[in-house]
Amino acid sequence: MDPFAVALFLVLVIAVAGAVLSARASAGKPLGEFGRRPASRPAASSHALDHQDLEQMLAATNALRQARGLPERSLTDAIREFETE
Repeated sequence: MDPFAVALFLVLVIAVAGAVLSARASAGKPLGEFGRRPASRPAASSHALDHQDLEQMLAATNALRQARGLPERSLTDAIREFETE
């Protein structure tokens, strides 16, 4: 038999065996457990992250406006301008 065919067959057998063993090891565990953060590190709330993003974008925009010689914008001004468009 061709050595390449033997090697390919062995790789296939090892891959299938690995998949079967992995499936047996995780049997009975709900899929929700995968990727869950530990209880000691709670996830930050979406609202807090959105607020932080807005502050960073406003600071960057104000830095550009200041470099151009324009006055800085407050958060309420930016929100009001966004809502009118």
